[in-house]
Amino acid sequence: MGFNAKRHLEKIQLVEEHVRQHKSDIAQHPWREHYHFQTPVGWMNDPHGLIQFQGQFHMFYQHHPFSGKWGTMHWGHAISEDLIHWKHQPEALAPSEDYDGWEGGGIFTGSAIEHQDELILFYTGCAQDRQVQCMASSSDGYSFAKSNHNPVLADPPSGINPHDFRDPKVWRQGDCWYMVTGVTDGVSDLIEPSNVQRNGLGKVCLHRSKDLKNWEFINYLIESRGELGTMLECPNFFPLDGKWVLMYSPMGLHDCQVVYLTGDFDEKTGKFHWQTMGSVDWGFDYYAPQHFRDDRGRDLLMAWVGSWPFMPWCRGNYDTSDLGWYGSITLPRQIRLCPDGKLASEPVFEIERLRENEKYYLPCVIHESEAFPFIAGDGVHCEIIASFDLLETSAERIVFRLRGSKNQETKLELDLARGEMIFDRTRSGNISALKRKCLLESAGQSQLNIRMFLDSISIEIFTDGGRTTMTNNIFSSPESNQLSIYAVGGSTRLLGLRTYGLRPSVIG
Repeated sequence: MGFNAKRHLEKIQLVEEHVRQHKSDIAQHPWREHYHFQTPVGWMNDPHGLIQFQGQFHMFYQHHPFSGKWGTMHWGHAISEDLIHWKHQPEALAPSEDYDGWEGGGIFTGSAIEHQDELILFYTGCAQDRQVQCMASSSDGYSFAKSNHNPVLADPPSGINPHDFRDPKVWRQGDCWYMVTGVTDGVSDLIEPSNVQRNGLGKVCLHRSKDLKNWEFINYLIESRGELGTMLECPNFFPLDGKWVLMYSPMGLHDCQVVYLTGDFDEKTGKFHWQTMGSVDWGFDYYAPQHFRDDRGRDLLMAWVGSWPFMPWCRGNYDTSDLGWYGSITLPRQIRLCPDGKLASEPVFEIERLRENEKYYLPCVIHESEAFPFIAGDGVHCEIIASFDLLETSAERIVFRLRGSKNQETKLELDLARGEMIFDRTRSGNISALKRKCLLESAGQSQLNIRMFLDSISIEIFTDGGRTTMTNNIFSSPESNQLSIYAVGGSTRLLGLRTYGLRPSVIG
């Protein structure tokens, strides 16, 4: 039986009516982001299908419109002219067929390509007994028809759990199309994802096709022996600066949410020979980034700002789910490969279009007993750029006090003695009141530069020349807007501090 267009349209209309009824109330909440994209109503996670098509950027995302908690997945949709100002569109895909209509799943993450003047989406359809790879297409980029050939890839390789076969990322190379998917040879146990005996070992499948409808299995691009995770979700595989990069979100690697591997791809065997391993972002709330290349030739990433309930720091609760929504999307980041195989990233330059109320603070010495207060926009929606001379710094730690008030504060500690960056949200107001730390390469150098983006409930941090990033949600009162810097165990020389307010960017 072919695609039931009438039933699909009816399901999309149900979503749009629900959004119309609830979006105004939700939009008023002070925790709604100003310049990070959020769905107007409901739960959202993984961004996907990122593409520049007919001159516009398209972003799709995992969406459960009827609740602030995870549920049957749809594909939300937004468009932009500049990657910063996003306009909401009607739902692109809704679960409507036997192969994607199971209420316990729906339409999972995928990708987008342009082929023969059409925008073609690939996604994982969730039936009750398996996950399958499907296709939908559109000539205008707004109304999509599911392929009558669905599922275009119904079976994983032998020995792979058909319930964990998902997240197709498709690209063209030469005269062939390639697809990577994340799989496991075990059974994903979200309660104990590190239990290898039950969860098995994760792999990334590589398939190839001439016509996008008939796919042959080539090989496992990589196979975990335990060091790469028990399930490798949302894989991305792409060339970058003379090497290949594999990026995925692992289960079973404790507090590691997004891994990247850089190395060489043997197209003949379908194997990826990686040499360097790293973490794309070290924060609590960064998951499922997707790569795409724009018309300028930039390699870009966007990711979900959020966490899953099975992650130990999430504690099974979400701070906004009972308000009818959850999740947002990071600022678009341009990535590059460093000579040592590590990735570096920085926000796209278009974010500067939102700047207002610039302030500049002259170089000075910050002593241990003296906090250095400063202003950045309204203290909630702002950008902060700071540099420190470590040759003239005796302090053990440099601390940013962010979103402060009498009862709340978020601290970012630059621990020069231990070579660590520590994000402390124990007093931010979060249900998940914890600390997260990572290595700080700049601690052993002559200068430390840091750039931060604060929004209503999120903070994105860039340091070490973009080699170290950290993304976290905080749920502070809007009245918590004090900002300052102080030193511990000595003094530090501030070379310069620039700040900006940032205007709202989501429209429609």
